[in-house]
Amino acid sequence: MSLIRIRIFADFCDSIQAKKYIDKISYYNDDKIYITDDDEYTHVIIWNTAMPNIREGIPKENVIGFAYEPLVYLRLTQDFIDYAIKHIHRYYIGDVYNLPAPFVEKNGYLLYNMRLKELKPKNNRMSIIISQKLHQEGHKYRHVLANAILKTDLPIDIYGRGCGFDVYDQSDTRLKGIFERYEPYDGYSFHICIENVGSNHYFSEKIINPLLMNVVPVYLGCVNIEKYFPNNIVKLTGDVTADMLLITDIMNNPYNYRKNIDIDEIEKKVSLKHNVEELFE
Repeated sequence: MSLIRIRIFADFCDSIQAKKYIDKISYYNDDKIYITDDDEYTHVIIWNTAMPNIREGIPKENVIGFAYEPLVYLRLTQDFIDYAIKHIHRYYIGDVYNLPAPFVEKNGYLLYNMRLKELKPKNNRMSIIISQKLHQEGHKYRHVLANAILKTDLPIDIYGRGCGFDVYDQSDTRLKGIFERYEPYDGYSFHICIENVGSNHYFSEKIINPLLMNVVPVYLGCVNIEKYFPNNIVKLTGDVTADMLLITDIMNNPYNYRKNIDIDEIEKKVSLKHNVEELFE
């Protein structure tokens, strides 16, 4: 395939910022693929529900889209569905439900933290992040687990703005609060990561970030996650009693749950640049 010049159109940033996002995290460079922010593009990627006026001469086969949100947050309208049918060859979304072609179920190659060249020794066992949001089941279940953890003496560090809720004993040193980008992962063996909503194929940086730090995800969210990261994950159930038994066993017997995470292979699977030729085929 000759040089692919891709322009990204999004409903949450402009093409200049989109280019910066992708170029920053792209560990694998390919001379045949270039993200551009000008009008000299040969291919188009649409993030979420942007409806750009694509320049003349770009065939439909050179236009694909990605849902960067689960369906509940995507703000999908009939206008966008009609636009997709007319202009987009394939639109990758976590759950199709009754959507017509070109919508197909697949992960969306979301953004994630740039890889670190060096990782700290894993002197800490496990962490979790809780936010102040309580809109979706995943938001709520993180707090259910955090509450259950804090009733034990398990040395699990809890990060995020949700640590400030009045229900938590602020004298508990496991409540770490606001954090730096890599803090909940670097130096940890396991990270509890729960997607905001369950999905067939949508997964987010919540699982990508720990994997790229060689941290085993203790995970709940994407139903088909093993198809993307086989033998790299410990699965939660969504039942707090069962999950606390599992978490306790991980803490007491960590070597039973270690995974051989190949960071290079993880990067290849989640990198848009590495997979873009196949996605346009």
